[in-house]
Formats: sequence, structure tokens, C-alpha cells
Amino acid sequence: MIKKILIIFACFFFLYVFILVDKSQKNLVTHPTAKNAKLSYFEDQRIKEIEIDFGKKTLRHFLVLGELIGQGDFLKYNQMNNWKKANVKYGNKLFKAEIKLHGKRPDGHSYGFIYHSYSIKLKKGDTINGFRRFKLIVNKRLDRAKTTLKLAKMYDVLSMPIFPVKVNFNEKKFSAEYSFIPNIDETFSDKIGKGTLYFFKEFEKKNSYNELDLKSFVYNIPYYLDNEKSKNHSEYFNKKLRMSLKKNYNFNATAMNQILNRFTNLNNSIYLNKNEEVFEYFDEDYILKYLLVMILSAENGHQHVYGNQKVAYDFATGFFYPFITWDSTDDISKFLNTDKTIFELMKYYSDQTYLPFINYLVSNLEIQKKIIFELNRFIQLSDNENYIDNEILSNIDKNNFLNKLQKKISEIDINNQESFLADNELKFRSDLKINEKGYFDQDKFFFNSGEHIIDEDLIFPRGIDVVIKEDTKITLKENISLIINGSLSALGSKDKPITIKSENDDIFFGVFAIIGGNKEIVKIENMKIQNSSEKFIGGKYLSGGLSIYNFNNVHIKNFDMLNSKGEDGVNIKYAKKCKMKNIKIINSTYDAIDVDNCDLHAKDITIKNFRNNDKNGDGLDLYYSKAKLENIEINGFNDKGISVGENSILKINNSNIYNNEIGIAVKDDSCLYISNNNEFNDNTLDISIYNKKNNYGSGTLINNSMKTNLIIEKDENAKIIENLDNYKCF
Repeated sequence: MIKKILIIFACFFFLYVFILVDKSQKNLVTHPTAKNAKLSYFEDQRIKEIEIDFGKKTLRHFLVLGELIGQGDFLKYNQMNNWKKANVKYGNKLFKAEIKLHGKRPDGHSYGFIYHSYSIKLKKGDTINGFRRFKLIVNKRLDRAKTTLKLAKMYDVLSMPIFPVKVNFNEKKFSAEYSFIPNIDETFSDKIGKGTLYFFKEFEKKNSYNELDLKSFVYNIPYYLDNEKSKNHSEYFNKKLRMSLKKNYNFNATAMNQILNRFTNLNNSIYLNKNEEVFEYFDEDYILKYLLVMILSAENGHQHVYGNQKVAYDFATGFFYPFITWDSTDDISKFLNTDKTIFELMKYYSDQTYLPFINYLVSNLEIQKKIIFELNRFIQLSDNENYIDNEILSNIDKNNFLNKLQKKISEIDINNQESFLADNELKFRSDLKINEKGYFDQDKFFFNSGEHIIDEDLIFPRGIDVVIKEDTKITLKENISLIINGSLSALGSKDKPITIKSENDDIFFGVFAIIGGNKEIVKIENMKIQNSSEKFIGGKYLSGGLSIYNFNNVHIKNFDMLNSKGEDGVNIKYAKKCKMKNIKIINSTYDAIDVDNCDLHAKDITIKNFRNNDKNGDGLDLYYSKAKLENIEINGFNDKGISVGENSILKINNSNIYNNEIGIAVKDDSCLYISNNNEFNDNTLDISIYNKKNNYGSGTLINNSMKTNLIIEKDENAKIIENLDNYKCF
């Protein structure tokens, strides 16, 4: 009896699946070309075809899930949407993978039948297009966001990368156009050269369904709450973030608590609309470009409603970076069919949902002034055919949008409105201890020459640049730091250098750190630093005794450092141009100089390590950087004299690399050029070429040295190019 019931049930099940297949295929036929439509603007990023093969059982599973989506039964859909095994072919390589439908509530993610958006993860160590975990998204889901995403790329604003790809299913029986999008996580951050960016998101239990899962923890209001009812909602965000940090990340207790406090302070500032504090939390140049992209693409606010808002956090600078996703939606009519200003309109989603984060940004008068200037500049330059792609311009300028936009901004009068200093800057400027050490001249603070003893962390707020004069001696007590959030000019002289040191040789101070913006500069000459370490402070990890982050131009000349015990002696991150000359660094416990995502020119550098207990330190560590080195001497490192990693390129001339475990390591899609006038002596290995990180390849050596006695070790994927000056690494 039971056997008969099972047979009858099986018959009904297969009949149900047959009906689903027939129904799905019929639904697809109503739009036969939609699945093959290509997405504008991104064809230059197209990758090779991907083939996905899965069995009939998995096919039936996806058909059932598609039916549940169509019925709006998202709870059951999420309970059933489990990872399934599949074979994925890319190029000539076959990968074992797992696949599932993408999204908790996948509206707009399907053409019917099996043409859904998918999430895919490969086995550990395998990658496609440089990523182990990625999504294949149906193009229609991105259609209304494509202009915003393309403008974001033009302005160098963080956004989802789009790689067009043709996807073939089950031995090429079915095919469609998709967009390959990597998971936006710390692997993505590393691949774009921003290894300190974190995309915190809500911790999710397996197969759970919550329509309002958070993509960031920056204050926002759920659509069902008004502002009055949301007073305690920042506390709710804090609890969610704490859970995420505990479950998803490996921060120590100090770092975790500081990150929580950083988010709490920002969220309170947003809730109270203390917009004069904006630049304490956001890089000014970046946030202006971000808002400019939002306005020019006529984004209607959908990007910033609760659950869609995505914001990255930089653990080095403490800045927050809003990130543009496929949730951007354009709507020109929102900005034109009203008497309200563009800034008032941006504060609400199209259905009048309040957007506190955007309100906070556009309420700042300095931002308003600069946005108006940049909009006028864009409109004037748009007549130049080389300024912007014509296809993008025509899409932006629908219904004569730009002229109408220019008229609207001309009606805004902000010249008579008064801007205010942030409370912390006012308090800092009036602090008697600060004024004893120097004086203010408008937006600059000048240290007096002579001796200064600092016994508590001295942190200059945003908006104040610092000048340190020659013959200035700064003594920092144990673990105490001097942190500048602006430009620095520290110009000592040969006879009267600037010194920054600890109280005595038995203790170490914290760090001397300068954190700026993309248009600011650091200039250091004739400076000596002794007995520095590292610092967790204010939700930031400052890894170098001298930490310099986020600048347009960094210039360091005649600089000495002795006895640093932090992760790095000198750590430079995110500098567009960096010049170093006549540098001497002696006895760094770990890396002497660490350069991340910079264009570096360095000459006359001496790095020596006389300690034998350090097994991990490098003389010079390059990450996602381009570097030209001349007359470099590196000696005594138990790991690597120079590490060239993560998409870095190094050209080195007239240098001496000796007495290291590895002279130069070239790894993870990096490239080394060496010429004939370099010396390698007494290294265990002169050059090592290999792959270390899963999401990268091996390294490349261009050997123009004519030397035959170099000790070189390489993995099977490494490249060695002999005597070819014009070889291009990438």
C-alpha cells in the first residue's frame, strides 16, 4: 500500500515539474530576446564564456524555486534555497562548484525557466576572473543602475564591477547574457588595492529570511518607522554590528570596541544631523564625487533606503565610503517636476521615504557649495567630446536634463547662510595645552620650535593642517601618539632637524600619524624618529611608527628611523605620488617600510636589521604599488629584503640586496624588472617567484641583468623573461 502511494506521489511530482518546465518556457517565449540583451557601457570588461552543468534533480529544484518566487512565497523559497553541486567550465578549465539562486527576495532576478541570478562558489584555491565567490546576475536587474555604475567608474567612486559574460547551461542547450559580479567582501577589497576596507553586513543564519537584512550599519530608518519612533534605532544598529563582528570577523577586543564606538558616534551625528561633523567621518573629495554621481545619474534614492544602503569602512583612516550597487535607480522626473531644490529632493526616496544619511551629507553647506561648482563644471565640459562618452551623455541628458539642472542650481542661494565649525574643532582650538605648544593661523597650527613633552594622545581634528618648524623636539610618553588629520609640512634643516622620540630608550611611544584626503599633501625633511610602535585608536589601526594615509602627494627627504617595534616602521597607504630620498631605517622589528597602493619613486635608501629574532619582517613591502628604486641597500632580514606583492611592479637599479633569507620575492600577479647594475650577495635565495594568495596568480621576473649566478626559485606558473626591455607585465 505504501509503495503504491509513493509511486502515485512520484507521478504527480514529475507531472508538476513537467508543468513547471512548460510554464517557464512559455513565459520565456513572451520575451525571446530579453535574455540575450547586452548591457550598455561595460563591453570593454567582457570575459570569456562560462558553462554551467547540473543534473536533472538540480534543474527541477531551480524550477520549483522559480515558482515560489513567482508566488511571492519568499519564506519557503529561502528555506529551500540550498547550495547544489555543479560543474563550471571557464576557458579550458573545469571547476567543481556549488550554486544557488541569488538573493533573499530576488525581485527582477529572473527571465523564467532556469534563467535566474545565481550565486556560485568554487573550491578553495580555484578562481574565475580572479574570484572564488561571485554572482551571475541577469542583465535586466542592472539596467536602471547602469548609468550610475558607469559614472561611478568614471569618477573613481567605489561601485560594483560589471563583467559581461555569456553563460551556457547544461551542455550549451540553453544560454543567456549575464553580468559577472564578484562578492563584495574583503577579497574584493584586496583585489582593488584597498586591503583595509571592510564591507560589514548583518550576520545571517542559514536559510533565514528577513526582508530587511542590513548591507551596512550606518544609521537609516526602516520604511515602517518615522523619525520620532527611531530615536533608539542607532542602538539597534550597534547590537547588529556587534553580532556581525563577533561571528564574521577576527578583530581583537580593543579593535572591535573602537569600531563599534566609531559607528555609534557617526550614527548619533547622522540622527542629530550634526552635519558640520561630516568630514570627521568622510573623505571630502570622495563624498563630493559620490553625490555628484547620484545627481548626474538622477538616482531616485532607492540606493539609500533601509536595506539597500551599502557603506564600506576603512580600518586605516577611519573613513566611511558609501558604495554604489545595482540598487541605484534613475528617475529624471523626480528632479525636474517640482519647485524644490536638488538638495531637498535628495533627502527623500521617490515615495517620500526619508533618507537620514543623504540628508546629513547634503545639509552641509560646504558640500552644497562644492557640489554646485562641480555640477556647473561638468555641464560646461560636457560639450567637449573627449570629456565623456557620447552614449552616457545622451542617457544623462534625456529631456534636456542638464540645462534644466543648471537652471535649478542657479536658483539656490547659499552665500548668505552661515557655516559652523564642528564642536570638537572649536574645543580643540580653545584648549590651553594646545596653545602652549604653538599657535593657530586660520586653518593651520604652527608648533613652536623647541621641546614639547606630550603625555596624552594629541589628535588634531579634520580641518586643521599642521606645520612643524626646524629644531622642534617632540617627546611622546609610553604608547602616546601624535595624530594629524590634515596636511603636514615638517621641514627641519641639516643642523636643526625635527626629532620625535620616546621618553627614553627602554620604552616606546605610539605613532606619529598623518591621515589626509585625496587633495592634501605631506612634506617631511630632516626628521628623526626613535622608538616608535603601532596604535589601535578611534576605530583605526595605525601600523607604522610613521603612518601616512590617503594623500595626493607625499615627499620624504633626509629621514632617519631607529628601533621601531610596530608592524611597520614606515607605513604609507593610498598616496597617488610618493617620493623618498636619503632614508635610513635601522632595526625594525617587522617591516621597515610598507607601501600600499602608491606610486613610489625612492632613491638613496638604506635599510638594515641587526636583530636576529625577527622571522617575519621585510625591508620593503610593496602592495598594489608601482615603484622605481635606485641606490637601495637592504641587509639582514630573516624573511625578505623586498617583497613585491599583489599586482605590484618594481623596477630596481644600482642597488645592493644582501644577507637576507630571500633577496626579493615576486608574488601574486606582481612583476620585477632588474638591470645589470644590481648586486645580490649572501642571500639564501636571491629571487623567489611564487603564488601566495588564492585569488592571484604567480609572479614575473624581467631579468635584464646578464647575471647567470643568481639563485632563483620559482613555482610552476612563474615567468622569467630574459633581456627584454619593452616587455609589459600587464
